[in-house]
Amino acid sequence: MLAYHYSRSDGLEKACRYSRLSGEKAEGNYSHREACDFYKGAINLLNQLPETAENKKEKLEILYLMRAPLIFLGYPEGTLGLHQQGEQLAKELGDERYLARFYMGMGTYYTYKGDPQLGMKYSEDAFEKARKNRDIELMAVLAYGLSVSYNAAGESYKILDMAPEVIDLIEKTERESDFFSLALNPYSPLCSYCGWSMGFLGAFDEGKTFLEKGLRNASEINDLIALGFVEMHYGFFYYAKGDWKPSKEHCKKGIKHSEEAKWGLISALSWSGLGYACAMLGDRETGKRHAEKGLEIHRDSGTEMYLSLTHCLLGWIHLDLGDLKNARSLAVEALKLSQKNNEKAWEGWSWLLLGMISGKTEPLEINKAEECILKGIEICKELRIKTYYSLGHLYLGQLYLNGGEKEKALENLKKAEGRFQEMGMDYWLGKAQEVLGKL
Repeated sequence: MLAYHYSRSDGLEKACRYSRLSGEKAEGNYSHREACDFYKGAINLLNQLPETAENKKEKLEILYLMRAPLIFLGYPEGTLGLHQQGEQLAKELGDERYLARFYMGMGTYYTYKGDPQLGMKYSEDAFEKARKNRDIELMAVLAYGLSVSYNAAGESYKILDMAPEVIDLIEKTERESDFFSLALNPYSPLCSYCGWSMGFLGAFDEGKTFLEKGLRNASEINDLIALGFVEMHYGFFYYAKGDWKPSKEHCKKGIKHSEEAKWGLISALSWSGLGYACAMLGDRETGKRHAEKGLEIHRDSGTEMYLSLTHCLLGWIHLDLGDLKNARSLAVEALKLSQKNNEKAWEGWSWLLLGMISGKTEPLEINKAEECILKGIEICKELRIKTYYSLGHLYLGQLYLNGGEKEKALENLKKAEGRFQEMGMDYWLGKAQEVLGKL
């Protein structure tokens, strides 16, 4: 109301200040669209004022504040232009710190829109410069942005080459509760990304330690956004291991927190993860409904990132239900999306799903199924995703057994059995031994 009053008088500076404060208050209440409207109003008012260095700095700060609600709204049309305005202003003002932050923002934008490789380019050089200078303010921000891009691309091992150093630095300086100019506390998501990555690479004990640290910190500072993020990752961590009950519980908590914070992407992934866990626990119809809801929320969010994953999860559920037609349709779409968006991990998983579908058809399409599964294994090995390529060998063993090739079946099942034992993936170990018992 004050912003409106001053905008109708000669007090444009005061109108701008109140509009900015209203935006910050709205964002604090997770009213993302309202926050964007207030911030845009403040920028429009600034555009009517002289282009002084002080007004440019104010505009730069407001453009950066807009980054948070834009993320939660799925980066609506016009987002890139706002980031580019911030980049240009930072260059004009010679503000290297804000320039690095806007590069991180643009990197995250491109990743969300389906180009994680371009997303990395915007942040990698800036991170290396910050690392060289031991600039924790920028290292925390840029490490989070890079983790978003690396994870979407399926290059989780790169997260583990970078994030633990930043986590250690944050701990040594006792800044675990700081937000470092981000909308969410970066310490918790960085721990979460490390835990997720270690899980998919097969190091579950180490991964759980990181996830627990992230969850504990997010709970202590009551950061709803970070809580939803970590709980979702924790659910997928257990899904990678094959522990369906804790996966289900963490995904349910991820839904609760992300819906309170109104973050559509994390809500979508949590619903899809919950659906898959329910299906693996035997309640396939409920699982299908949950996964369908996750896919619907994901589509409505306007976010390309991980859309291949939500298609793939629903495809696996349809496969378990014996609905090969819908399973294949979802798998083909997942593959197309993963290739379009350069999401190599989900491309590998899509190939595995397509192979399993071909292995269920009558007559058995053994050559086609073998080709798909081998492609999936190859991609996952390149990315060091031990959980997935080990599952690939289980699927190959099942396929060869069904095709009467017992020697090939034994070779692949033994590989899977050994790796499941090594990683402590007891559910999948039981499945491998069950198939071995048929030989």
